[in-house]
Amino acid sequence: MNLRRRALRNLLALTLSPLAAHAAGRAAVAESDAAMLLLASDKMSDPRFRNTVLAVLRHGPGGPLGVILNRPTRFSRGQILPRFAALPDKQQPVFHGGPVARTTLFYMARFPVEPPAVLTLAPGVFMGLDLDGLRRILEAGMAVEDLRIYAGYAGWAPGQLRREVADGAWHVLPMDAEALFEDDTARLYPRLIARTRLIPA
Repeated sequence: MNLRRRALRNLLALTLSPLAAHAAGRAAVAESDAAMLLLASDKMSDPRFRNTVLAVLRHGPGGPLGVILNRPTRFSRGQILPRFAALPDKQQPVFHGGPVARTTLFYMARFPVEPPAVLTLAPGVFMGLDLDGLRRILEAGMAVEDLRIYAGYAGWAPGQLRREVADGAWHVLPMDAEALFEDDTARLYPRLIARTRLIPA
């Protein structure tokens, strides 16, 4: 494992913890290496997360970490990263990933082969913190099929998300790679929340 990949894993390990699994019509948080989707339920009291869809990425010794998928900001990629010459679709928005470390940039991308210094979210879908590394990947000619850039993330203290799920604040669904790159983000929450209503209580 190269130093960049090890540094990325160590950084994420500081903030990640057991994820969630769905059982018997209600979500229950359990230890898992799989990425999951969280959907705010009608019991969500925190206005920062109402009607949000989050990708919860991995687990580790701290609290879980995720990014909000359906909160585009008014700032474009080109505005946030004006010197990133190889950045595709510079008019696309940067997304608000969550209320924690809002100046920290993450990226999610779909590549035909796994690039260096990334974590795998789903087959062919990767997440990274190293935008300089992304720049080098793109300048080297590796084609990116989909790309999202996020500012900030959502985090929980150990045990906090488990309690919130038990209280019914979140629905938990398996990872849906297509949801990560939904073009019409306004439709993402209604589309996914409909799935939870099809699961018998």
